[in-house]
Amino acid sequence: MIKKIGILTSGGDSPGMNAAIRSIFIHSIKNQFKVYGIFDGYKGLFKNKIKLLKYKNINNIIDKSGTFLRSSRFKKLKTIKIEQKIIENIKKKINILIVIGGEGSYKGALKLHNIGLPCITIPGTIDNDIYGTDYTIGFSSALEVIVQYIDNIKYTLLSHKRILILEVMGRKCGDLALYSCISCENCYIVTSKNKFNIDSLIKKIKKNKQKYSIIIITENITNIKKLSIEIEKRTNIETRFSSIGYIQRSPKPTAFDRILAFRMGYYAIKLIKNNITGTCIAIKNNKIIHYNINNIKNK
Repeated sequence: MIKKIGILTSGGDSPGMNAAIRSIFIHSIKNQFKVYGIFDGYKGLFKNKIKLLKYKNINNIIDKSGTFLRSSRFKKLKTIKIEQKIIENIKKKINILIVIGGEGSYKGALKLHNIGLPCITIPGTIDNDIYGTDYTIGFSSALEVIVQYIDNIKYTLLSHKRILILEVMGRKCGDLALYSCISCENCYIVTSKNKFNIDSLIKKIKKNKQKYSIIIITENITNIKKLSIEIEKRTNIETRFSSIGYIQRSPKPTAFDRILAFRMGYYAIKLIKNNITGTCIAIKNNKIIHYNINNIKNK
């Protein structure tokens, strides 16, 4: 049977997704596999937005953020009726699906795999919250945005002797906050895992002998405007708040993310060549590995 591979990107976009698509395409063509792009994620799979990819589709995309296949949230995938409709739509076009995305995308791939569509997943999310992998495609690029933001804004804070509360992305995972805190000076970290305690935080800020402080906080933990008011009141230091927002998703992918995407794309095709599906691709101790898709867990 000719291997006909479908690629979709789902959930939040991340820098390096295009590089992963490019790698999958290049290594598929070398093995004489056909490659189909599925536009608009799982919604496109349901609506039959499937197109045979050619070299012109993957030219000049390695440095582009986002995903040219586009993405979407598709909550209807949770119903058996929708899953079966998807299988009917694609059974004549593709026989293997590669999903690039985050936690929700993985769960969607697991559902489809269990009803008859062989799937392989590649971790593509800035949050770095996928179980079983040290890094996800896009994490490095988003982290670089945060670090550059802090490097630039600290001089304003220093000039005015201010405190800044900086909210970063990450959903329930604090890796962006943690890594950016380690990368910069005079920073304090608040994530869901280090049990936010305002009294402890204020004590640390008061002990800081530097002329500015930055509190890096993972999104959805607390209201940063109210927190800034409380901290200013209790420290008598002018306090501002800021949320970097979606710009964390949109930078050009770093060299690390491009290389990681290339390696994972190559590995996906290597697995398919050896008739191995139903797996999640990961990187552990700088080695690309895979584990059974049924072992998906929350990080």
